[in-house]
Amino acid sequence: MRTFNEFLQEGIQDKGIFKCCFMTGSAASGKSYVIKKLGGGVSPKVVNTDTFSEYYMQFDPEYSWDKYGVKEKQLTKTQLSLYLNSMLPLWIDGTSSNSSAVLRRKGILQSIGYDCAMIFVDTPVKTAVKRNLERGRVVDQKFLEASYKETQKLKSYYSTEFKYFTEILNGDGELTDKVVVSAYKKMNNFFTSKIHNPIGKELKESMLSAGHKYLIDRDSYDMKYIGRLVDSWYRK
Repeated sequence: MRTFNEFLQEGIQDKGIFKCCFMTGSAASGKSYVIKKLGGGVSPKVVNTDTFSEYYMQFDPEYSWDKYGVKEKQLTKTQLSLYLNSMLPLWIDGTSSNSSAVLRRKGILQSIGYDCAMIFVDTPVKTAVKRNLERGRVVDQKFLEASYKETQKLKSYYSTEFKYFTEILNGDGELTDKVVVSAYKKMNNFFTSKIHNPIGKELKESMLSAGHKYLIDRDSYDMKYIGRLVDSWYRK
């Protein structure tokens, strides 16, 4: 039988803490589909406002951003705050066409100890347009095409900004079992490897020593501080 102290240490001992991967690619490139394929043993939490959008769409045929947007954003902020407090492994799902926002979010994560990786899902624009029309949540085609052009421009830049960078081709017939297995192995190695960020390494060691389970157990953190980080995360 485990002792009470072992229960306290369960979270900090879990694989994948202080690990995060940004999923990048144009709208309708298949990022969410790739995430499902690469879930892995650590099951990273997905950070994406669309999670709540899709939830409300199921129950309200008259769904609109004006009706639910504020609520969705607040729920996403609360969810992310809880994830960060528990240092959970994360998938950051978004188009990433705004490089300043991506680097700001990467900096926030690194400031509290995270190692950051990126997967670039590269899908030809014609394929993305076709898939966009076939899925339940259709985005404007002009927006999709602009998103594709911008993310393509940023691909090389991101590859230099992220030490752990993987490109996955997701055109028709390209996401084969061989490609999935290769990418899965890379990401599983990343999520289960030792923490390299010196802040994360020091935090884990000190939290283990003190029997702490959450960031807010430390004197230097509280939920207000984490909330400010999350507010900065979603700043335009």
